[in-house]
Amino acid sequence: MIYTDIFTGLHLWAGESIANWNQLVGGSFVLFFISFAIIMRGYYLFNGWNIFNSGDERTSRIIACAAAFMFVAFMWQIFFLLKYSIVFLIGGIYLMWQHHRDFS
Repeated sequence: MIYTDIFTGLHLWAGESIANWNQLVGGSFVLFFISFAIIMRGYYLFNGWNIFNSGDERTSRIIACAAAFMFVAFMWQIFFLLKYSIVFLIGGIYLMWQHHRDFS
């Protein structure tokens, strides 16, 4: 799977020490703030600071494409959140069943 191929090295590196994990978290926050600044700058370039300005045909399409790409990336993360939440739910149900079976 492509996901495991890409992130296996990062996962192993982050798990080596607390300092590596802190660098990963700190770098993620820095990347988030830089991305947010780029998005705000791009919005300003296409629409100005007027929130209610709809722009013209060209800028509306560019902003819609940027929003679509952000939505796809967000939904990719939601998919993994859903996948792991189902895994934890099944694990919790198994633990409850095992507890009930042991003490019945």
